[in-house]
Parts: sequence; C-alpha cells; structure tokens
Amino acid sequence: MSNAIKLLLIGFFLVSLEGFAQKKIYFGQTEIGFLRGRSQEQWDGNHEKRFDASFMTFHGAQVVKNHVIGFSLGLDQYDEISILPIALGWRGFLGKDGKPRIFGGFDLGGGTAILEKKVSDEWSKSWYEGGFLVSPSAGLSFPSKKGKSALSFSFAYKRQEVSQFHGVLSRSGTQTATSDRLPSGYSSLTENNFIYRSFVFRLGLMY
Repeated sequence: MSNAIKLLLIGFFLVSLEGFAQKKIYFGQTEIGFLRGRSQEQWDGNHEKRFDASFMTFHGAQVVKNHVIGFSLGLDQYDEISILPIALGWRGFLGKDGKPRIFGGFDLGGGTAILEKKVSDEWSKSWYEGGFLVSPSAGLSFPSKKGKSALSFSFAYKRQEVSQFHGVLSRSGTQTATSDRLPSGYSSLTENNFIYRSFVFRLGLMY
C-alpha cells in the first residue's frame, strides 16, 4: 500500500471521528512516556539496558458502554532507530463515570521506519523496515472536576519487530543468478531481524 493511500485512509478516519465527537461517541487519548528494555545483542554477546522515548495518540469510538474501538499512531525510539507504530486498538473501562477508573487496552498492528534515511552509494544500499507489533496495557484514569477529560497513568508491554537490509548492487555488465527473492539490480541482499521487547510507562490525557 502506497504512502499516499495510507494518508487518505487516515484522513478519512479522522473526518469520521470528528463526526462521532459531535455525538459524544468519540474517545481520544494522548500519552508520552518511555520504553524500558534491552538493546540488541552486542559483539561480545552481552546486552545493555535502554530507556527510550515513546509517544502515542489513540482515536476511537465507543461501540458499547465502557468499550472503545479505534486506531493509534505514535513514535517510538529504539536505540538509534525511530519507528512510527500504526495499530488497531481496544480500550475498556471498569468503574463509575466521574470517578477514578481502571482501564485496559490492546493494540495490534505494525510499525514503519519511514523516518529512517536510506544509506546508499555506488556499491550498496542499506535501510530499515518496521514490522509486526502487539501491545497489551493497563492503567488508571482520574477525571477532571468538569468531567470532560481525565489524567491517565498506564503500563504496557510492547513487542515490535524491525528489519535491517543491506544490499550489494550489481555492477554494470556483470551477470548474476536470478532469484524470485532477490530484487532486480542486486547481486546480494542481507536481512537482519530484530525484536524489541519493552515495558512501557506513560502519562497522558483522555478526552
């Protein structure tokens, strides 16, 4: 799916949710926080602890009382790699309106490494791609005095897949063996897959 089509779909959802907001069906949540986990394995086989920044905004509609279905967008920093997560999600609440409530969530989707620059020269090209993500969460919300918004504290687990590619370009005039898995113009392509497992701590606002 092209980036243009993705932007059109996101725009369509935002316009639709604006209509939901007028009927008091719309639910929004914006959070910032940090990701705590281990970095990728070093050359000596050891791992280092990492603390990375995380931002997330969720937009949805209440389908039944205390249950919201929607989608989330965000920005997660893993070591030196920036990933934009895009996911479908659910939020559920337990407790009375106007009082502090417990809530749970579940997000399922993928990430894109569109912010990462592709490195290339006359010999090779290197780039990152995002992959599958899953993230269950739980937290507490504390409503404001007017009840139109609430402060939220949440804790989540996030599993994010990331791939790194390095391709060696074919030289002009040389012949290489054809392969269904090898893109045109490459004599070789190496793929390294990473899985970032993180505990996520966030502070945000529900509205």
